[in-house]
Amino acid sequence: MLELFEGKDINKEKINIKESIDYLTDAWENVTEETIHNCWIKTGILPSSTNKDITDATQAQREKIDDEVANINQIIRELGATEDPYGAVLADAINDYFLDLEKEIPTEDVLVDDNDIVRLVQEEMCDGEINEIDSEKEEIQVSLNNALKSIQTWISFFEQQQSDEFNIDDLYIFKKYFKITKRLEFQLEIGTVL
Repeated sequence: MLELFEGKDINKEKINIKESIDYLTDAWENVTEETIHNCWIKTGILPSSTNKDITDATQAQREKIDDEVANINQIIRELGATEDPYGAVLADAINDYFLDLEKEIPTEDVLVDDNDIVRLVQEEMCDGEINEIDSEKEEIQVSLNNALKSIQTWISFFEQQQSDEFNIDDLYIFKKYFKITKRLEFQLEIGTVL
């Protein structure tokens, strides 16, 4: 590929980050769905989509699961678990588990039109609002130690201020609550020791 450009008179003007992003944006807008699909096929990311290949893959998967179930049943018989009532229940549960593996779990949903997309976005927004409301209702418990540290930090901040809006007489109230909180912490420590 490099040979195509060697010896050619190429514009070697430097570009900034914004220009490079603009070039990338323009290039990306020219990429079609078909281009992406072809790239995925070429790299082998997309599985073959012929009916025969799909049928063969499904059959191979079923055979593998059947072999695993047969092996598990053989192990259960060798352990003699089927004679024990609890062992039989366990064996049934294991078989049910492997049979459930055959069931297909939907991993995607096709959005047919704009209404589906709008509905999905609105549902996600409503879920987000519900979660926010729930988190607002939860009351956060503050430990005495954290309260003391916070009050002490506020008192230190208050004492450092030069503005007239921070009246030194108001500092008394914070020191009062600091002493009350300190006393509560002390009483809690004494109660724990006793």
